[in-house]
Amino acid sequence: MTGRLLVAEDDVIIRVMISDFLRDAGFDVTEAGNADEAVAILESNSPFDVVFSDIKMPGSMDGQDLARRVEHRWPDTEVILTSGYSSELSGLAGLAKNRVLAKPYRPLSVLAAILAVVDP
Repeated sequence: MTGRLLVAEDDVIIRVMISDFLRDAGFDVTEAGNADEAVAILESNSPFDVVFSDIKMPGSMDGQDLARRVEHRWPDTEVILTSGYSSELSGLAGLAKNRVLAKPYRPLSVLAAILAVVDP
């Protein structure tokens, strides 16, 4: 497998775990600790295929704001959002293009969601 992924997650343990899993699956993975850092990475790097982001993160924007920015500035980049808060997941109708995974998730579920958008 190939593809460039950006993982935006403020929980270091979760971020490292899923990033390592996706690297082992053959992806080129870059990590960000919040949405602001993710935007800076997106602006300074070659295009990413997928942004996998938590919704609730510290900083000036959350994962939903990040998804909107990605849709606007990098329309060819897919976004997959995740959250442990069901109330956040139910309010994502406006981000119809994006896929959503509830936490806790299984790494294979993340992989399946990514493969569905990078290799349909």
